[in-house]
Amino acid sequence: MSRPRRQELTRSIYREARTVATRQALADQAVAARLGIGGTDLLCLGVLDHAGPLTAGRLAELTGLTTGAVTGIVDRLEQAGFARRAKDPTDRRKVIIHPEKTQRERTGALYSPVLDALDAWCRAHSEEELDTVLSYLRSFGEALPRLTAQLRKRPD
Repeated sequence: MSRPRRQELTRSIYREARTVATRQALADQAVAARLGIGGTDLLCLGVLDHAGPLTAGRLAELTGLTTGAVTGIVDRLEQAGFARRAKDPTDRRKVIIHPEKTQRERTGALYSPVLDALDAWCRAHSEEELDTVLSYLRSFGEALPRLTAQLRKRPD
């Protein structure tokens, strides 16, 4: 592949990745509104869904939010039926926040059109192509937490 073509493809990948991230953020806002929760509430719900049950402190660490903000978010998620608090069986002073299984059904139904399109796209491509896309997504996904951690550090 020629160097100019490679540079053009690389720039296009950057541009498309940013477009996807922006469109995902907008879709997430629309999903949150449809569910009657805030965008940050949905973000925390996604973290809980991905990471599993967490303490409020750990959820605060992962999201960069204060523990006070997380408490309010968990209150709202619990009230809306998306999460529940349970005592930590190993340390009764701690509370573990659990995502409710019904939230997957409610949010999954709203995301189903895009998931259906993704399933169709995957069926139309070879395993080798899927491996390449998966490698890209993992690399991009691994770079983002490093960026987040770097940006959250206080400048010296």
